[in-house]
Amino acid sequence: MVNQSLPPLDDEVRAAHGREHVERPAGIKGGFRLSLTSGQWWWSPGVYRLHGYRQGQWAAVRPDGRMLLIHRHPDDRAAFAQAWRHLLADGGMIALRYRIMGVDGLIRPVFAMAYLDGPDGRPREVTGVLQSDGDARAYSRQSSGHLLLD
Repeated sequence: MVNQSLPPLDDEVRAAHGREHVERPAGIKGGFRLSLTSGQWWWSPGVYRLHGYRQGQWAAVRPDGRMLLIHRHPDDRAAFAQAWRHLLADGGMIALRYRIMGVDGLIRPVFAMAYLDGPDGRPREVTGVLQSDGDARAYSRQSSGHLLLD
């Protein structure tokens, strides 16, 4: 086996990897956590942006389960809620596609993954990531999409 070193990262790539979320042509991505012991949510800047909130609004927004459902497209809410119930009851991991209805009026299709996490094998937290599936402005002008639950 030949030991090849990777080329050095340029400053722009290094800076992008240092941020919490990276905007790419594919869209916005972000992470979230839910403490099962306290019920407290944490959203990265990218998750706030996916929900249509501007940076100055983040401090006033308190994510919770009700808010999560309100932001889901009405046609996606039942399957989204079912996936969360399955995750919390049975553990493991979920991966699904759904649409976020942003406070800015845009509908953003996203792909999400979440799993139960705990340092000693007992779940204490839900951890997950979201990635937008495309251009929200173009998608908002199209007919409704489909929810795929993996």
